[in-house]
Amino acid sequence: MENKKGKLLVWAIVIVLVIVGIFLLSNSKPVSTEPIKIGFVAPLTGPAAAYGEVEKNAVIMALEKINGSGETKRNVEVIYEDGKCNGQDAATAAQKLINVDKVKIILGGLCSSETLAIAPISESNKVILFSAFSSSPAITNAGDYVFRNSPSDLDFGKADAQFIIKKGVKNIAIISENADYSQGVRTVMKNAFQNNGVNVIADEVFNSDVKDFRTQLTKIKSLKPEAIYINPGTSPDVAGIIPKEMKELGMTNTKIFGNYVLGDKVALKIGGSAMNGIIFSDYTDLALSNQAIIDQYKTEFQKDPANNYPLMARYDSVFIITDAIRSCGTDDSSCIKNYLYKMKSFSGALGTYRFDSNGDLLNKELAVHKIIQNGVAVLIK
Repeated sequence: MENKKGKLLVWAIVIVLVIVGIFLLSNSKPVSTEPIKIGFVAPLTGPAAAYGEVEKNAVIMALEKINGSGETKRNVEVIYEDGKCNGQDAATAAQKLINVDKVKIILGGLCSSETLAIAPISESNKVILFSAFSSSPAITNAGDYVFRNSPSDLDFGKADAQFIIKKGVKNIAIISENADYSQGVRTVMKNAFQNNGVNVIADEVFNSDVKDFRTQLTKIKSLKPEAIYINPGTSPDVAGIIPKEMKELGMTNTKIFGNYVLGDKVALKIGGSAMNGIIFSDYTDLALSNQAIIDQYKTEFQKDPANNYPLMARYDSVFIITDAIRSCGTDDSSCIKNYLYKMKSFSGALGTYRFDSNGDLLNKELAVHKIIQNGVAVLIK
């Protein structure tokens, strides 16, 4: 009798365990193997498309390595949208990515106008926005979910102004594109010049679609500035056209300074010999420590990258985001946000850096100055 009771007890326990197991299985959420989808917004058409293409290709390269490593349980897929380097199109793209595609992370924008337009949308929807090239100072306070691994215009504007002041320039003309990047640099530089006794005798602004500057340059020439600061924001064409037209107008005694766009290969080709002697600010020479990435880019896409910074910064950003996803075990934006703020120094193509309390790049000195000699940009030491 006792043996029979024992067998019945064992069977009862087995039945209970089976029932509990069925209950747990029926109420547990299956582990998804579907890819995690994230968004991308950058100019894929228009004057700044060359830079947007570099960022897109950087994402493709990074994901080839990440998804093929086997380290992530779920692959990452990217939905690419054209922000066209303007706020309206970027906002439309972001709305589509968030409301239709249901992404929790957007890589973008490239242009500051894109990022500033997307920021309030991503913030209200608690979606991570990660820019790799936008430099407007306004992005610093654009939202708690906004991050960038690009320096602010404040850094480059101050660096350029200080460099020109140390060169002993006492009066200067500035010609700037009506774009967020250029206007941020313009504001910082004007303030620095004013505080250091440098007279801004001309302060010209042009729209992004302008390709002839003879009227503005003739006006500037009449004021006889010692130097001019050329400040484009979206198109490398402009960076070559202005020095070329200055030479045609006989402004050969006016020293030329400018931002990084003047070192673009397209600008150098268009400007030709007029580019020689120009001094411009640029990022540190990322090719020195990242030749393998550049070589891979050339092999895979059969061309040189238009600019090394968006290539390296966007490449890094994909690894940072996938590290965050891996740590959180999901694309939950609140968890990823906290991960990024608490992230210890990341070592990548840009070097070693992390984010400050505003989501800005921290612990990285990037600004250098170069001079164009015989069509080649040479570092000023």
